[in-house]
Amino acid sequence: MNALVSVTGSTTVSHVAAPALTYYPCAGVRLYTQPLVLLHGWGMDSQIWQSLPQQLSQFADVITLDLPGFAESPALQDYSESHLHQWMAERLPERCYLIGLSLGGMLSCGFAARYPQRVAGLITLSSNSCFVATEANPAALDNQQYLSFIDAYRDDHDSCLKRFSGLQAQGDQQQRQLMRQLRGLQVSLDSHSGSQLLQLLGEIDNQHALAQLRCPTLAILGQGDALVPIASADQIADLNAKIEIAVIEGAGHLPHLTQPETIVARIKSFLERQLYALDKAKVADSFGRAAHQYDRAAVLQHQVGGELIAALAPDSELATLIDLGCGTGYHCGQLQTQFPAAQVTGVDLSPAMLAYAAHQYPQGHWLCGDAEDLPLEDQSQQLIFSNFALQWCADLPRLGRELLRVLKPGGQLCFAVPGPQTLSELRVAWQQVDAQVHVNRFYSLEDWQSALEQAGFSQVECQTDNRVQRHSSVRELLMELKNVGAHNNNAGKQNTLTGKHHLQALYAAYEQYRQADGSIPATWEIIRARAIA
Repeated sequence: MNALVSVTGSTTVSHVAAPALTYYPCAGVRLYTQPLVLLHGWGMDSQIWQSLPQQLSQFADVITLDLPGFAESPALQDYSESHLHQWMAERLPERCYLIGLSLGGMLSCGFAARYPQRVAGLITLSSNSCFVATEANPAALDNQQYLSFIDAYRDDHDSCLKRFSGLQAQGDQQQRQLMRQLRGLQVSLDSHSGSQLLQLLGEIDNQHALAQLRCPTLAILGQGDALVPIASADQIADLNAKIEIAVIEGAGHLPHLTQPETIVARIKSFLERQLYALDKAKVADSFGRAAHQYDRAAVLQHQVGGELIAALAPDSELATLIDLGCGTGYHCGQLQTQFPAAQVTGVDLSPAMLAYAAHQYPQGHWLCGDAEDLPLEDQSQQLIFSNFALQWCADLPRLGRELLRVLKPGGQLCFAVPGPQTLSELRVAWQQVDAQVHVNRFYSLEDWQSALEQAGFSQVECQTDNRVQRHSSVRELLMELKNVGAHNNNAGKQNTLTGKHHLQALYAAYEQYRQADGSIPATWEIIRARAIA
């Protein structure tokens, strides 16, 4: 990376080599190895972010980048889109998350499409595929209104910028307060650069770039935005269904100024999902390799599963049920005893696990499938049982809808999953060693409750309790996790081997939890849920 403008407290140290960049080093626990780079829009330099860089720096390194001609960033001769992408490529880190506002979002989108290896993830605020309405995208600013801006900027820069500030505040529930805030900001903008960038704003067409995007992308839009109509959300979704769209109610063009907590929470949630994104192929492979030793190691899992089954009322007429995430098939026989007339089908993501189950229980019925995309007919099951499996699903709303689809009306869902306090000691110990992801993230009781209710389940009952396992050593704990296939398959895991010194540091950090009897504890939060379709 080129030299930066470092900001520490109120002290700013300038580096002439890269005056466009301002660096906010992480002030909390660094969760991401790649920095977050913020790129502002037209009409205001990086001041427009206000406190957002400091808020985001609580969990990541943050960099703000001033477009050419803004603040201390030198002007350019060529303001074509391709040249600006090249300008960005020369200043950005080798890999980063991009957060772009309006024009900054449009440039960031094009950059991500052109340099996919450089962008770990993209977040756009109040950004459209085209800023000016076209026949292909009518959900944008009226062309005549845009042309009037060009004329106004040529005639009187300051008056045009004030008018633009008014439109940015329009449609926000805090419009008056926002206008006062914007008037207090003194923009530093080279007039030629402002004219060229305003022209570019009307020329960029990101429809192809949006369709090409391969990195995780979040598009944040203000419900009342006067510059980027909310109808543009449909256009974005049509171009690329994988883009996540968040509409901020009561907000205009600058939601990060009037609803900063909401925006920070949205950004953090999006980034966490990328950090903890699971590779299901690796998950299936991990459990497949663990099949032969799984039953010996999964003492807690089997205990919880047995309790779930014992709590189910016997039903001699129940005809169809699945054990979702059946693993070795351990609980399928118990379910068959509880429901003697039912066809019990074991469903699992791992072909190797199912092969082992079929060898152990040749009389069983087995089906390979993903819980979020089940190869089962609508309303085909009367009971879905699942034990320590659904935590491997990343999209809870999608999972909830799929489970409801498969259940008959009045059918029952019953499952147990680990909660967020699971392996908390191990998580804290690893955080004292490095900033990488070593322990899977688990959804909370509230997350599960909300997902099931939103999917359409009724009589949703969730409860949680903690259980503590005792181990003689951290190594024993790690071996048990390996033997039940619970490997770290998160995207935030670095592709490096955990060396001897690394493990020794972990063992030392875990010593704070050692008990008087010499054992080390490992907490498991168990969430149990029951619901009716």
